[in-house]
Amino acid sequence: MRETRTLEFKESITNTFLKTVSAFSNYDGGSILFGIDDDGNVKGIPDPVQACLDIENKINDSMKPVPQYLLEIGNDSTITLTVYEGPYKPYLYKGKAYKRSDSATIEVERIEYNRLVLEGMNQSFEELS
Repeated sequence: MRETRTLEFKESITNTFLKTVSAFSNYDGGSILFGIDDDGNVKGIPDPVQACLDIENKINDSMKPVPQYLLEIGNDSTITLTVYEGPYKPYLYKGKAYKRSDSATIEVERIEYNRLVLEGMNQSFEELS
């Protein structure tokens, strides 16, 4: 298993995953697997129930608007966070929108940000003439 545009591995829970939540909710959705290292090796999360609460609180406190997501605990003490593409774009973390570029998460350029705003209003640049 390897990271892709719609799959991210996180060995532990740090705030860096929130950029990826922004990217997934702004575009095609995706999954973040916690307790798996960058090489795809299962490490597990020490207290997955508490970790799920931490993840939920981080998303609810840091993302505007809050995207739709699902948290699941695996038998191997990993956590799968599935983030769905949302209708109320752009989804921001610390006032910035993100996207996936291959297996990396990067901040969107200004023109792309404007396109996300229009998409969130069900409009496109072509319709603005």
